[in-house]
Amino acid sequence: MKTKLILLASLVLGLFACTSKPEIQTFNINVNLANADGQTVYLQKDGQTLDSATIVNWDAVFATPVCNDNEMYGIMLKGWRRPFQFFTDNTDVTIEGDAQNPNLIIVKGSETQDRLIAFTESYNELEAKLEADSTMAQADKDEILKMRCFDYVWENPTDPVAHYVMYRYKWAFGPCELRTMIDNIHHADSTLTTKNLAMAEEYVEKQERVQAGQPMIDFTQNDANGNPVTLSELAQGKLLLVDFWASWCPDCRKANPGVVAAYQKYHDQGLDILGVSFDTNKEAWLAAIEKDGLIWTHVSDLQGWGNAAGALYAIAFIPQNALIKDGVIVARNLEGKALMEEVGRQLGK
Repeated sequence: MKTKLILLASLVLGLFACTSKPEIQTFNINVNLANADGQTVYLQKDGQTLDSATIVNWDAVFATPVCNDNEMYGIMLKGWRRPFQFFTDNTDVTIEGDAQNPNLIIVKGSETQDRLIAFTESYNELEAKLEADSTMAQADKDEILKMRCFDYVWENPTDPVAHYVMYRYKWAFGPCELRTMIDNIHHADSTLTTKNLAMAEEYVEKQERVQAGQPMIDFTQNDANGNPVTLSELAQGKLLLVDFWASWCPDCRKANPGVVAAYQKYHDQGLDILGVSFDTNKEAWLAAIEKDGLIWTHVSDLQGWGNAAGALYAIAFIPQNALIKDGVIVARNLEGKALMEEVGRQLGK
């Protein structure tokens, strides 16, 4: 009889263990946005949409499962160019602001977010101070800002904010500088991993594959008429400049006259150009081509920063370019006088 009772108790406990679910801990992400009533707000993480809610009387709440990491989340509204990203520390946070001014949104309740805000304010103050100095060269200003980011990452290798800073400002660094910061992080904690760290590692690996001396990476995109253009076919037997740009990019439009000048001088001697646009608006793209006199071949998948060819060439800012000869990248990111001289050198002029 005693054995039967034990067996019965074991069966009951086993049934309970199979049917019960462990309690999931959650924290709240409270969204409080003016000028957003009736809109759908999307909660994102790692580029994926986790949840959505309708904003009523300025408010929406996401009950979010606690994670094993301290990664960034984002909220997105229709009409925003990019998500507003923030740290939560797996604790209740409140996001406050105006939907029409996403750059002024604030986050309350996260110590990690507070550190990010402190760094951003410090960076912006330094940038404003440098911009007000008319005696300093722009290249020197850029170097000072770059070192502010480098120093923060170097001095705080285990802080997820430092990993965000490294990835956010990755465009300012060459592959060797990024590799140095990444190695320092791993030296501080070889087991540490965050999404921003992983993305920085992926980015620098791509950068290393498209430096001068590396084989070109082939791709095919459509021109404005929907006809496919393949890089390797266009580059065959000539010196080809692959120019990454967009109609909405002021620096690109400023650089275009220099590219036009190089084309006019050297096209008959073997230079060709392939423009790869980061536009999303086809009409704006074509209008800029005509206005700036860009009479060479142009392609785009009209995916903006999601341009597939740009991803292959680790394009984190524009304008950028790659000069290709005999299937090899011979130079990167040339403009003005440097572009003219390198093209002439490669053509033996």
